[in-house]
Order: sequence, then C-alpha cells, then structure tokens
Amino acid sequence: MDVLQIKRLTNYLEFFQNDRSVFFSESKGWRIESPEVSQFRKELYDTEFLLVFDWVQWISENDEFKNVNNNVQDKIRDADLETLRKLMTSYIRGDRFNEGLFIDVILKGHVTNILLRLRELISE
Repeated sequence: MDVLQIKRLTNYLEFFQNDRSVFFSESKGWRIESPEVSQFRKELYDTEFLLVFDWVQWISENDEFKNVNNNVQDKIRDADLETLRKLMTSYIRGDRFNEGLFIDVILKGHVTNILLRLRELISE
C-alpha cells in the first residue's frame, strides 16, 4: 500500500463528508448503492486496500467494531493502517452476508472516519 493508492481513496472524502451526497436509492425495499459508492468500493479493490484474512474471527475478537451502532470514532482515530484495512475489509465482506451493512457504516460516519485517519497517516 503506497501513498498514491491511499490518496485515491482519500479523494472520496469530499463526497462522504458532503451533507447533500446521495449514498443510495431505494427500489422495492432494497437499497441500491449510488454510482459514487460503487466506484469507491471498486477503488478499494483496485488499490488492494482490502485484505485476505479471517475477518469473521477478527471482528469477533474486536468487539467494539462488531456492532456498527457503537461509537468507534476514537478507536478509528488512533488506528494503524492494518487495523483500518481490516475494519474496511470486514465492512465490505460483511455486506455480502448482511446486505446494507456498508451503507449503514457510511451513514454512521465510519467510512468517513477511516478516510480521515488514512489522510492523517499519510501526512505523518
């Protein structure tokens, strides 16, 4: 993971921080990710930000992140790069089994906080 790859992700901060951004639409009771969210998801794969690891075990061992309703802003603010990557991977993988999870963590500000921390890490 290099600085340029991380910057490709932090370029989305403006979108995630904008109160007028549309993250999803609804169709027949299903949430459909906006094109921007889908593009961000693609960037996570293209930059190889997501990790191959036992995310189920990791999220079980890191209970504070397990419930997306928890306030994890301080934990994210102090997280290292590996933790941020594992957390984002857990959100993306978890969305496969719990559709709408990724939208929920976007709405709760977790994705924004991860991106803010990434920006901080590359400026250190």
